[in-house]
Amino acid sequence: MRTVPSLCLLLGGLLAGCGHVPVTSLPKLSQIDIRTTQLTALRAGISLPAEIRPLPGSITMTMVALPREGGRHERKVVLEEVRDTKELAQLPSVAAPGRRLTVYRLSAADAARIGSFREEMFVGPHNSGNRGSIALTAEKACRLGELSGKPIPMTSYLKTSETQDYVLLTRDVDLAGAVRAAAPTVDLATAIPPCDALPEQPS
Repeated sequence: MRTVPSLCLLLGGLLAGCGHVPVTSLPKLSQIDIRTTQLTALRAGISLPAEIRPLPGSITMTMVALPREGGRHERKVVLEEVRDTKELAQLPSVAAPGRRLTVYRLSAADAARIGSFREEMFVGPHNSGNRGSIALTAEKACRLGELSGKPIPMTSYLKTSETQDYVLLTRDVDLAGAVRAAAPTVDLATAIPPCDALPEQPS
């Protein structure tokens, strides 16, 4: 039985959900099997207004295993930004004016780590019936200027060895509105601080 991942991108753990995956994306996403997908081929793309930047080390992937006899096991790793110019040059035209698309992948070490966990939890007759999911999370972001009070639309994409190209996961999810809805007392300017006010990040 195929184990189809649940896929979402969240900011700061404040979002209650990941919105609705477009119906047109479901056929391709249904092809993904976390038991066999090539982890080194996985790519996550995030399109945000150009003044909003995910912080380095803030994009994570969590693989969850739910054994048939009960319980929950997971492995969480940090995705690394794709900087290979050849790969980036082949990206589809998904970025719009005034927006910035950033692409992430598993490092070789983390792909091996997740692969070992996957084999332990999903491979073999004793694991038949185990369910699993993948969650992609954007945990921290910063801004280059002042927040205008307007929506902060985020669009996300996923590419795997099954899909072969980037599939739309969410379109224009309003981060500002979602943060306010999930945590009304949180100051948005604090949740998304100025980039120049943060400690310098390693390149």
